[in-house]
Amino acid sequence: MPDFANLRKALLCQAEPTRVPPFELSVDEDIKRQYLGKPADSLEAEAEFFMKAGYDFAPLTIGIRQTTRGEETGLMGAKPVQTNLLRPAQAQYNPFEEGLGTRMWAEEGKGIIQDDASLENYDWPDPDSFNYALVQRLGDLLPAEAKVIVNVGAIFTASWMFMGLESFCIALAEGSEIALRLIRKVGEIQTGVVTNLLQFDRVGAVCMPDDLGYTTGFMVNPKVLREHVFPWNKRIGELVRARGLPYIYHSDGRVYDVIDDLIECGFHALHPCERASTDIDRVKREYAGRLCLCGNIDLDSTLTLGTPDDVEEEVKTRIRTIGPGGGYCCGSSNSVPEYVPIDNFRAMIAAVAKYGTYPIRV
Repeated sequence: MPDFANLRKALLCQAEPTRVPPFELSVDEDIKRQYLGKPADSLEAEAEFFMKAGYDFAPLTIGIRQTTRGEETGLMGAKPVQTNLLRPAQAQYNPFEEGLGTRMWAEEGKGIIQDDASLENYDWPDPDSFNYALVQRLGDLLPAEAKVIVNVGAIFTASWMFMGLESFCIALAEGSEIALRLIRKVGEIQTGVVTNLLQFDRVGAVCMPDDLGYTTGFMVNPKVLREHVFPWNKRIGELVRARGLPYIYHSDGRVYDVIDDLIECGFHALHPCERASTDIDRVKREYAGRLCLCGNIDLDSTLTLGTPDDVEEEVKTRIRTIGPGGGYCCGSSNSVPEYVPIDNFRAMIAAVAKYGTYPIRV
């Protein structure tokens, strides 16, 4: 049975919970389909998958990077309204099945907003226009002991995607106001989205996914984040914490230099502690009791190229080293894409259940 109270205790670093919770914010539809043995393209399948796989919640994405007008599903990976922000590319992304798939890739050069006119004339979504009924629908499909964790778009990422990364960075370097106005616009919308989401009792936590860096460093000077992005995170954090809910931050890349800033913004947990860029043992030593760490099972090699035994051994190691004292949720170091062998995914969630009982005795 799910136990969101146990997950909440881990996320809030309230000493040791009963068990190390499994944690994923995004699992590819192909993985869900293989796990369930049937199509997984509905809210009903979403709820069924996350409950059968042993999670204490089901994730839902609502925010500026997701569908808002009519055909939305609300699931991770749903088609964005702003399709001209992203470029479709076809390839055989799943090595285990024949046929091409389509992914949407961010525009690196010039996006759709380049000047004041394009910023003003863009058809910005009203925070009230998103389909919040999805939150209630998904919540109603879950047992009473489970909750919905909502991923709320992004602020930094959505802003540079509107401009294209090159144009965005050039604007910042030249001191142009257009990039900063864009961040403010996105921040206002996302704040409105969170305000609306917090009206639903089925929301158990709020996650702000907003990739800040690469494996070696940040995409922009952290000063930009501190002056223009993190104030919005802090404003949203005040709303979330006022409801007594866990507040989770997702960022790939090497983010050591802003962890203190994230805590100041009110975040309780950091996801996914990417193996290639994060020494999770170091972060645990420095922030134990102040920041829950989520993820870190290697997606670059173990989950994708290893065997189920390799996956079990890595999960066991992570639980042994990071689990004691609480403040750890175990999962992948990013997400579970279609190129993870299903047996490796099964091995991960089975190992968390097998070794994650407190007190840790691995």
